[in-house]
Amino acid sequence: MSGRPDKSVLWLSKYLALALSLPASVVAGYIVGAFAERHLHWSFLPVIGIVLGFAGGLTQILRELSRDEKRGKSK
Repeated sequence: MSGRPDKSVLWLSKYLALALSLPASVVAGYIVGAFAERHLHWSFLPVIGIVLGFAGGLTQILRELSRDEKRGKSK
C-alpha cells in the first residue's frame, strides 16, 4: 500500500472544506461583530459582521472553484 491517499478522499476533503468555509466565515463575522457591538454599543454591528462574513466566504468559494476550473482546462 502506498503512502498517498486515494483521489476520492482528496476530492472529498477539498470540497468538504469548501462547504464548511461559508458557515465558518459567517460565524466568525458574527463573533467579530458581536465583540465590536459590545465595545462600541452599536446594535447593527453583528448583522454587518454576518454580511461581511458571508461575502468573504462566498468570495473564497468562488475563487477556489475558478482555480479548479482553470486547472481542469489546462490538463
